[in-house]
Amino acid sequence: MYSRIEVKKVNDVVVVECLDPKLNDEYTIQEWGDQLEAVAETVTKALILDFNKVTFMSSSALRVLITLQKSTGLNSVPLLLCNLNDDILEIFKITNLETIFKIRKGLDEAIRSLQYIK
Repeated sequence: MYSRIEVKKVNDVVVVECLDPKLNDEYTIQEWGDQLEAVAETVTKALILDFNKVTFMSSSALRVLITLQKSTGLNSVPLLLCNLNDDILEIFKITNLETIFKIRKGLDEAIRSLQYIK
């Protein structure tokens, strides 16, 4: 169904694994963003994005995430990011995006932390 992401459910939480190691060209990012938005529209409890396969993310990919954060926030759906590598995490820190996003080390931690997020 989706070429850029894999979607699974853990309890009532939707987990989206990003399949592309490099989110850097416009075509890939456009497809990836469209697929994320399509999934986000169906989520009612929480959405976790798992970046365990991603090694690089361009500013265009960050823009997709910011847009997704806004749309899920309007629907009161928590959005969590997990398994960001050190280089990507550093970009989030430099740009202060770690203050906007809920970032967790791993998927298990992200799922557990949802009990504390309203």
